[in-house]
Amino acid sequence: MELGVPRPFGVDLATAFRRASDADLARPAAFAVLAAVFFAVRVPFLGYGHGTDPDAWRVAMTAHHLLETGDYFPSRLPGNPLHEFVTVLFIPGGWVATNLATAAVSLAGVYVFAAILRRLEVPNRALALIGFAFAPLLLINSIATMDYMWALTAILGAYYAMLLRKPVLAGALLGVAIGMRLQSGVLWLPMVYLLWRESRLRDAAPLTLAAAGVTLVAYAPVLVVYGPELLNFYDAAVSYTDVLRLLGKEALGIIGGVGVLVGALFSLRTLRGLPRDLRTDPQVGFWAGVIVLYFVSFTRLPHEIAYLIPVFPFGLLIMARYFTRLALVGSVAAILLAGVIDVTTPADDLTLGSLRDATLGKGLILSNAETMTNQRKFVQQVMAADIPDRSVVMTGFIFPQLAVRERDRLEARILRRDYSGISMLSDRGEAVDEGRDIRYVWLVNRDTFAALQSQRYGIFMVPDAATSIAALYDYRPGVLGARFLRLDQESPSIGKGTGSMDR
Repeated sequence: MELGVPRPFGVDLATAFRRASDADLARPAAFAVLAAVFFAVRVPFLGYGHGTDPDAWRVAMTAHHLLETGDYFPSRLPGNPLHEFVTVLFIPGGWVATNLATAAVSLAGVYVFAAILRRLEVPNRALALIGFAFAPLLLINSIATMDYMWALTAILGAYYAMLLRKPVLAGALLGVAIGMRLQSGVLWLPMVYLLWRESRLRDAAPLTLAAAGVTLVAYAPVLVVYGPELLNFYDAAVSYTDVLRLLGKEALGIIGGVGVLVGALFSLRTLRGLPRDLRTDPQVGFWAGVIVLYFVSFTRLPHEIAYLIPVFPFGLLIMARYFTRLALVGSVAAILLAGVIDVTTPADDLTLGSLRDATLGKGLILSNAETMTNQRKFVQQVMAADIPDRSVVMTGFIFPQLAVRERDRLEARILRRDYSGISMLSDRGEAVDEGRDIRYVWLVNRDTFAALQSQRYGIFMVPDAATSIAALYDYRPGVLGARFLRLDQESPSIGKGTGSMDR
């Protein structure tokens, strides 16, 4: 008779845990369950609006304008034309339809990632896939009218096509990713590197030609409108404290970031093999190359942590391969937890001083929803403010949201056709109450301000607009006669594509 520790219900728990961690969730039944959970956690947030980032509402403005007039103006330069044209198909259904479309495309990306994990026979594939499907930063962006998840799904498709040795398809999907988001072009170099490491450099030509062809077709509408000016974009210095805040508070959340660091510490023995594999395994070299290039591009323009979204799947591939199983479970659990509960600081930055006063509060997902609610209420307050007829109201970053939410009440126009602006419809646009001759705008420069005053318009503003004008146009509207609106709140938090928030 064999003696030993009894197995509850006759099951070896260690073996069951290993099998569950390595399960192939791309199988139809397993993926159907995953998909049901995927949508279940997102559906409650679909109706909050297009997103906390003004760029999401800019996309909606572009889609509405194109659908109603046939004229195309990019939501912001250098343009995200494929995403903007796709959004036109869903914009009649409002933000519920556009957000649901983003969620569906994001789920397609989850399936492609599952196929990649299976193709490469990565260990702990179920854990990696769950981390990818429910990471808070990715979840937030999968329920917004933004291009990040559309581009990421195309990127993963391009990588999977590379694994299948289909360079033309890989190049075409890379072109789609670039058409969704220009930053995706950084993937070309790691892809060529992978071809070189696999002795397939002859495939670089069809890969490159396919990517270039799709990219040129995608950006043709922007070139027609702007020409070389399409390469214009918002460029401003960002302090290192802001970068630390983005990386420390909003990438994984503080709890998630600490969980990954602790997981790495407990996996030091297995992580020792990473430097060797960088030299010997082309796939590991590709993963690392993508991560490095995205961080390099982020340091050039570190405005939004969502710029680093493509790092997530490749970072999870490295974690799945080199973290111990228990360390990976703990790391993924910490990342997911940070979406609901996280360490919050009273100050917006992340410094030793702010950490001394840190407490537990709402995580990334819940805080994103709260920010969206506050922004909606702020729009309602601006529209309900006591504003005399024949006035101009500078609303600051909330303008695209106001213009979209109040479309039935206000007429969208272009205040000034200035092709040097980042966005013709928002930065140079206006939403007009024709009956009362009240014109809502984002900001105006000094010349436009003077012209409006000469036409005897009363000029009002919110605090965010006054601060932005001083920084961008180097004048103080309050000194020249502009007045602040009387509102219950000065301005809500701005979400930089991630759900940046009151945390």
